[in-house]
Amino acid sequence: MKKITKLEFENDFEFLLAGVISGYKDYKLCYMLNNLLQLNFVRHEDVTVPVGKPGSYTRHSYFSAHGKDQEHYHIISNRDKDGTGSFIPEMKSIDYFILVSETPGNFNMNELTKKIREVENISGVYEIEPSEMKSAEAFLLFLEA
Repeated sequence: MKKITKLEFENDFEFLLAGVISGYKDYKLCYMLNNLLQLNFVRHEDVTVPVGKPGSYTRHSYFSAHGKDQEHYHIISNRDKDGTGSFIPEMKSIDYFILVSETPGNFNMNELTKKIREVENISGVYEIEPSEMKSAEAFLLFLEA
C-alpha cells in the first residue's frame, strides 16, 4: 500500500498590491508617478516568464524606487512586450501592478491608490489581496531583488 502525504501551506504575503489600468506607456506612467509621489523609479532588466513550450517566454518591463520612509515600490507591466501574454494571466484587464514592500506600520495603501487615481489617463487603480490570487507567488521574485 502506497502512502501519500500532501504538504499544504499558506503563503503570508508581506507586500501590498494594486492593479492599474492606464493607456500610458511604462516610462510615461513612471514619470507621472515620480512627479506625483516624489519618487525616482529606475528601469531594470525586463522580467521574463516561461510559458507554454520550452524556450517560450513573455517579457515584462520592471521599475523600482525607494520611498521616503524606506518602503520599496515596484511597477511591473502585466502585458507582454510582444502582446502574447500576461504576467498574471487571471488579471488580463490590468495594465500594471504596483507592489509596495517594506512598508512602515503607518503606510496607507488606500491613500496611495486615491492619489494615483488623480493622474490623468489612469482609468482605475484597485487594491488587490495577494492571498486571493492564484498566481501571487510570481510577485515574490521582486522581493528577492
